[in-house]
Amino acid sequence: MIGIKILKPRTGLIPTSQRRITIALGLALAIALKRIGDFEIIEARAWKGAPDTAYVNGEKVDIELGRHVDIDIINNIAREFRSKKWDGITVTLNGELGKAKLGIDIDMYANEYVPERAGIINEGLEVLAEPRGYIGDEVIDSFYKLFDVEYEKMRAVIEELIAEIHYVELKVATYTGVRTYPLWRVTARVNAIHNYSFAPENAIPLWYKPWIRQITRDLYRLPPPGLGKLVGLHGMRRIIKDVASGLRKYLERYYIVTLRPDENAIRLIPRASSPSTQNHRNAIAGLKNILTEAMREAASKGAQRIIQEKGYIDWQEYIETLEEELRQRLT
Repeated sequence: MIGIKILKPRTGLIPTSQRRITIALGLALAIALKRIGDFEIIEARAWKGAPDTAYVNGEKVDIELGRHVDIDIINNIAREFRSKKWDGITVTLNGELGKAKLGIDIDMYANEYVPERAGIINEGLEVLAEPRGYIGDEVIDSFYKLFDVEYEKMRAVIEELIAEIHYVELKVATYTGVRTYPLWRVTARVNAIHNYSFAPENAIPLWYKPWIRQITRDLYRLPPPGLGKLVGLHGMRRIIKDVASGLRKYLERYYIVTLRPDENAIRLIPRASSPSTQNHRNAIAGLKNILTEAMREAASKGAQRIIQEKGYIDWQEYIETLEEELRQRLT
């Protein structure tokens, strides 16, 4: 699966505008797949409740894929979304990506809560693409797996997707007025997901924005919860911001890293290996060990030193101690 999460601006998004962004992201992914593979739209259906109902009582929607995302199509579908109170649209593609013969369903949800309520995945997101097919006798059921069997094609698909979200601009209504946003600016996360799970080892981080916040969210889940709570998510984000340079160098061992400082974003593609997803799993396993060791050292010797000096745990000093422990282990 490929999961895409919207980044809402601080001024918020009117629901219709959020749906327009969702549709644009779903179609951008479809266009990227069509550019690199040989795909055509079989059908598009709107549905209520869950995507499984699309083929029973869903309503057909006219969608054509052009060279780029068509703003008029987005506007028309968004109006239908609102007037008919759809919960989502599923676009079904059929074709080939390299040697893989695939059918792909791209679900675009009315809001991030729909897939959770439908029991599809345990975290909110706006777009979810699921392949099903085969290469010879090997079953293909995730884009995560496609990174192993069609690495160059998958790398090209992600590059085209990122290029498309940099090409498309949308006018969106926020709670403080109308704004024009390039699509990349409102794209928080793009992950290749395995087993419907956002656990870090099962979710390759292909695009993160703002990247410090998004990657901190993943890293915070790696060490034992008791150790993580001592520093808290806010403290963890502060530490990751300070050790960002060392973290990026660590990531470069396992991924092709493209940092976009002016966009506060990062693109990560697992380095080619056999299999390439092993690089991702190795990176996550290494970070889990590094974080756990650093937190244990800070929680034992570091905390003991602070108490001896001050008679109590000073949170600021504890954060600085953990930061130094982490910095040493990342080099």
